[in-house]
Amino acid sequence: MVHFSLKQCAPVVALSVFSLASAASAATAYINQVGYRVGDVKEFTLFEGSGNVEIVDASGKTVLTVTPSEASSWSPSGQNVSRVNFTDLNIPGTYSIKVGGQVVRSDLKVTDKPFEDVAKASLKWYYYQRASMALEETYAGQWKRAAGHTNPSARLHNSTGASGSINSSKGWYDAGDYGRYIVNSGISTYTLLSLYEHFPDYFKTLKWNIPADGNLPDLLAEIKYNLDWMLTMQASDGAVYHKLTTLQFPGDVMPNKDTEQLYVIGKGTAATFDFAAVMAVAARVYRPFDASYADKCLEAAKKAYAWGAQNPNVRFNNPSDVGTGDYADGSLGDEKQFAGTELFITTGEASYKTSGASVNVPGWADVSGLATYGMATHATEFGGSAQSAKDSLLKTADNFVARAATGFGVVMASNDFVWGSNAVAANQGVWLLHAYYLTGDKKYYEAAVKVLDYLLGKNPLDMSFVTGYGAKSPKMPHHRPSTADGVTDPVPGMIVGGPQPGGQDITSDSWGCSNYKTGKPATTYTDNRCSYATNEVAINWNAPFAYLAGAIEALHAGEAPSFAVDGVAWEGGTAAIKPAIVRPLNAEQGPRLRFADQMLYVEKNGKRFDLKGHRLH
Repeated sequence: MVHFSLKQCAPVVALSVFSLASAASAATAYINQVGYRVGDVKEFTLFEGSGNVEIVDASGKTVLTVTPSEASSWSPSGQNVSRVNFTDLNIPGTYSIKVGGQVVRSDLKVTDKPFEDVAKASLKWYYYQRASMALEETYAGQWKRAAGHTNPSARLHNSTGASGSINSSKGWYDAGDYGRYIVNSGISTYTLLSLYEHFPDYFKTLKWNIPADGNLPDLLAEIKYNLDWMLTMQASDGAVYHKLTTLQFPGDVMPNKDTEQLYVIGKGTAATFDFAAVMAVAARVYRPFDASYADKCLEAAKKAYAWGAQNPNVRFNNPSDVGTGDYADGSLGDEKQFAGTELFITTGEASYKTSGASVNVPGWADVSGLATYGMATHATEFGGSAQSAKDSLLKTADNFVARAATGFGVVMASNDFVWGSNAVAANQGVWLLHAYYLTGDKKYYEAAVKVLDYLLGKNPLDMSFVTGYGAKSPKMPHHRPSTADGVTDPVPGMIVGGPQPGGQDITSDSWGCSNYKTGKPATTYTDNRCSYATNEVAINWNAPFAYLAGAIEALHAGEAPSFAVDGVAWEGGTAAIKPAIVRPLNAEQGPRLRFADQMLYVEKNGKRFDLKGHRLH
């Protein structure tokens, strides 16, 4: 979230690259600290190591010896590193890594469901962000707290063009502060709705201990808590108010201690179209559970779209007396495309149909990539536009795959280290999964897994970026409840913004951070409450991470999106190929059909091709 927030902090020093290497060895192994999956691609990164790498089990037996890749440079951290592929290790357990005969770390885990717990934690975090309700110990444990912002009455700021007040409650606090923002709720809620829409069978039964809402699965119960708030933010003319906040950010207090007047602030095209898109998706997703609620969402979406179409250039900027998050956006065509795409998918009405594809990974300020997802995954409805969208999607995905084959073995490039860089990485992973759904090509899936590896520890800071998960994770996020609650550990399941070179929070004032810049984008980070530029949390950062971890677990549970090509889900799933007849060909007959890894291939002269004749790597 792009904003400035004054916080009292102790002086800090730059965070050095953390290493579990022993004193006797200069090598450092950067690993996914949560775990790797049995039967899946597995890789870690080695810095300043030479010779073969041994992986040793708990009894001291070497179970795998690997020759690292040739070292190559990764400019974001300024390191020459090698990659160690240990995919052949498929026995669950915790292992040690030895380089040059020395143990450099002892926490390499291989397991069956490595991402299920962290996926559930990242989704449960939205419960901890709920406004207007107390968090009970039954659900929140040691992070229980009193309800905040329980007065539903909010004053209409003059920037709305109206006066008086409205009732607006529920919703998620946006980030480390207590504001609620429609634009950022838009991409966040859409991403979580997509996770359910793509994997309904998996998420109908997955639970993580939150209050029930009728017969809704946990994921839909949580999303509905925010949808209910979003619906209160629509004006009678169909337009949607921009945000619900106090005039300035509060201090480090618990939600119930933030008692300043709440204002409904602004009204604009971006918020209105984002709202329309989300409500169009919600209408599809909730219809099997509550048709009247689905109708309400769809009516709201249509009304918002109509206002946006009539008012396509109403931009929002903070009024002079407001200092909370801006979420200002100078380009509004992408929001209209996003809304039109989702309304067309939901209604089939030609007036909403859109065209035009993007190669840009989505973010709150550019949601054209979300429209690309919609078009690419609805080939029948969008026709030629669907193919164009798929081509654009694969073009970007291929670039990501190439990046992941060099340097640190991750997708990110130097210019990806912007504010919220971890959300950039997670959205790159979601993009890669869409490429995998549409093609079945494992190279996209494997690159997406490497994104999770990066976020969970295989990075030059040698830390998991998710609170409560990994050998080293953030302890002092910029998150007011985690600062003010008196509990040592931060609320779990939050992904922090991540490294980026801007240093916007470095000042000499008492609330600012000391200089933590390292000169390299991938290591400019500090685990300190003062660092809203690298260590804040936000709902739009957690959402793509939750999608990525949750989708990968759902795929391995045997479910694939309805639009996916055959063979995307792992064995036993709804999209798994179940051949009834196998027709082997003699070598003299030329190419052979081969069924492996849940896919059908053509093999010739030792090379493998898909059924369209494209060489598979």
